Amino acid sequence: MSADLAQLSAMLAAALPREWRSALVAAEDLAQRLRYLNWSERASVLDGYLWAQARERLSTDSVTAVVNRHAEVFRPGHPSRTYALWCQSILTGVLILLEEAGPITCAPQALTCLLSAAAEHRRLVDAWLAETTPEQLQRELSRLPGYAFLLLTLCPNDTAESFMARDAFWTAMLG
Repeated sequence: MSADLAQLSAMLAAALPREWRSALVAAEDLAQRLRYLNWSERASVLDGYLWAQARERLSTDSVTAVVNRHAEVFRPGHPSRTYALWCQSILTGVLILLEEAGPITCAPQALTCLLSAAAEHRRLVDAWLAETTPEQLQRELSRLPGYAFLLLTLCPNDTAESFMARDAFWTAMLG
């Protein structure tokens, strides 16, 4: 087993003790599909995956509660927390498997790293943001409802990120 695969397996086992094997398979499948795509194409595929997971794992009422920022969706054990943990773990796994450890070159890559559970991925976003503007992330997020929804589930407080994610979600959904 390669070091990256061992690291990924350990990370998934810690985050998703009962589902880590299926999460590993999902991350490997996605990474294989994404390997030869550019970041814009990767983001489109990942966005479809994230939104499909939301529709599969959450009721319509739960999706509405996340978008409307109802407090119960941020409590431990709520299906939205399970959804967020699963999706964040999968994105982290995909980034590890793609071996995308270098500097960020575009907004779709920055958004993917922003949603990762790995601190080193988020540090890459900070470095990229120091050289660009947050508006690039906003524009990209506005075309990716799955990304925007996941960001909403990861932001339990009313922060600039949560407002940006909510606006982007509505923009993406309403076209």
